[in-house]
Amino acid sequence: MPRNASYIQDVDRLIEQTPLSDVLHHYGLPPPEKSTGEHRMVCPFNAECRDSQYGNLTVNLDSSAKLIYAHCCQIRGNLLTLIHGLETHSPPSTDRLRGDEFKAAVAKLKEINGLIDSPTVNRDDAPAVEAHNQTASPADPPPQNVPLCQQDKTKGLVNLWEDCIVDVAEMSPPAAAYFRERPWLTPEVCRKWKLGYLPRNGRSLLRGMVIYAHENEEGEILSYSGRDVRFDEKWDKWIRDGRPDDKKPSKHRYVKGYHKGLELYGHLANRLQDRRLKESLGKHGLVIVEGQNDVIRLDTLGIAAVGLCSNRATEEQISKIVGIAKRASQGQVILMPDNDEEGETGFQDLLWQLASQGLLVQLAWSRTSHNGRFNGLQPEHLTDEMWQTDLLPSLSRT
Repeated sequence: MPRNASYIQDVDRLIEQTPLSDVLHHYGLPPPEKSTGEHRMVCPFNAECRDSQYGNLTVNLDSSAKLIYAHCCQIRGNLLTLIHGLETHSPPSTDRLRGDEFKAAVAKLKEINGLIDSPTVNRDDAPAVEAHNQTASPADPPPQNVPLCQQDKTKGLVNLWEDCIVDVAEMSPPAAAYFRERPWLTPEVCRKWKLGYLPRNGRSLLRGMVIYAHENEEGEILSYSGRDVRFDEKWDKWIRDGRPDDKKPSKHRYVKGYHKGLELYGHLANRLQDRRLKESLGKHGLVIVEGQNDVIRLDTLGIAAVGLCSNRATEEQISKIVGIAKRASQGQVILMPDNDEEGETGFQDLLWQLASQGLLVQLAWSRTSHNGRFNGLQPEHLTDEMWQTDLLPSLSRT
């Protein structure tokens, strides 16, 4: 097969494997509300489209190429074309991406997937294509997350979690409500997991949010993420306003440059050596969940879990899961996604990937299992009674 044809096949495969939500998140945009059908968003190619009643862009979620169509400027293409528009705010110079424009979009797609690191060249100092070409150089090292303590610009943020408020009496009303709805997030648990409410006068762009520390296996802090304490309120308003495409609220915020797809939340080596969790690993296996709160809630119940910080796993995360499971749980893994359409879709692929690696994979629940009792619930909603009475009996060991 000619080298160019092989390269195009690799690009097509990467497009197919990249969720649209990952691309939108990279640009600070809200994710699709659904996993099938069409997703509508504001056209990124022409500013004039915003003033037009036809200014939306449609992404076909059922297409492996994520085919797009801009209703105002009538630009067509695939996920790479969309990335070009989000990067440059302009249409391709020809009828489709070619040459340097194509290479730049492919480099950005790889960066979004954590296959190459973010460009270090400032966009104001050099053309975007040059920055992408430098990023895609074969001599560049593979992406990695460097601990904050080893970065000159971020050393002062290592202990940012210590600035957090963990007493609900001292929080803003929305933050206090967030913690009261999760009574298991006690001050002791918050300090253990290095999380809490960062007040609005905090020394970070994540101020006014609940922040979570993300650590490597050695316990070094790599980055922080924030959770909007008013997300539920904003979501309800968005629904009432008719779900405008350009105003869909975002629940989480991650610091740019942090490759969350390289890590698992809660995979600290010394944590999984805890007596309670070792017992859980031996009896039931390693539980895989989506979010930070899910991991923490299961930990308070004595259940060993790690999180993807997404509903889809990367190759690096799958490799880490396989390693942990083979070392600590005799290859036993339990999948516990959020019981919504996105969660189930993402974990279906994960189940196949893990089973293909020789692990014994079981599904803890789904929207339709247990007579639909858990439809709409997330692992952070789990109670000890649900786990002991409803879920464990249905999880057989072989």
